[in-house]
Amino acid sequence: MMSQRDPIPRASRRPLKIGLGLIVLLAACATVWVPSENYHRTAEVAGNTAIGSKECVTCHEDVLGHAPVAAFHADCESCHGDGSLHAESEAPGDTRFPSDQDCLTCHEAGRSTHLEWATSDHEEAGVICSDCHNPHNREPLHVRQVDQVGFTMADSTSQLCSSCHADVTSRFNLPSHHPVTEGMIGCTDCHSPHGDDKIALGGINQQCTSCHEDHAGPWIYEHPPAVEDCTSCHQPHGTAANHLLATSQPALCLSCHSIADERHVLAGEGLPVDGTAAITSPVAMAFYNRCSDCHGAIHGSFQDPHLRR
Repeated sequence: MMSQRDPIPRASRRPLKIGLGLIVLLAACATVWVPSENYHRTAEVAGNTAIGSKECVTCHEDVLGHAPVAAFHADCESCHGDGSLHAESEAPGDTRFPSDQDCLTCHEAGRSTHLEWATSDHEEAGVICSDCHNPHNREPLHVRQVDQVGFTMADSTSQLCSSCHADVTSRFNLPSHHPVTEGMIGCTDCHSPHGDDKIALGGINQQCTSCHEDHAGPWIYEHPPAVEDCTSCHQPHGTAANHLLATSQPALCLSCHSIADERHVLAGEGLPVDGTAAITSPVAMAFYNRCSDCHGAIHGSFQDPHLRR
């Protein structure tokens, strides 16, 4: 007979333990790292010997419908390694993709876009040149082509970025967004894929005001958050609020500014409620208006310390 402290029969405990064990095992498996689709093997294939690029062209007459490579990429084995095993077996596993070091032997010297690659976020994440570039295609800068549904009007580079950065791409579907999906600007207009944001000269505002010059200043009366960092108020990829604001007014403004004086409060005497009663306490009218209706010079002003126009 079961005791009150033992509601589950002992004979039933073993299946329960096995079930719990399976749940724990599945949860552990779900956290195992799996290489992305763009992961390419760059290690040398043991046992290969050089055969020369002319031997490669006997099979690879064209790649993607055109001549295998441009003249400056004509030495196949300098990127793919020695090819004797691949020539015999024709197996993809008997050749390799170029490593970053293969690319940087030519593309580093004198090219400022690659000087920060060693400490960039992409390099720290394990991204390699051939994840984004394909020297066989004819796209600008040999950017890999991807079929990104819903992003077809964007330039080829932005489509490639969106294939990995899905969290950012989703924000371009919000009502207020930079026109990347429309093809008017691209990701690399603001971001340097080879650079390191931690050591980049200038700040976020310098990047923003390269287009939004009317907000650049300098101002006699400044709005400190706007001067320091545009993203204090704006989400550049997309938001549900107007003008890329992180939150609609007045909530965004009130996250920093308290309602401190009589200019933002109406005396409540005589204001009807339900047609009968009257409000006897002050009403914070700032909650019912947009701050920029009065403080229109929100980025800075030449004439008013309260940023009024």
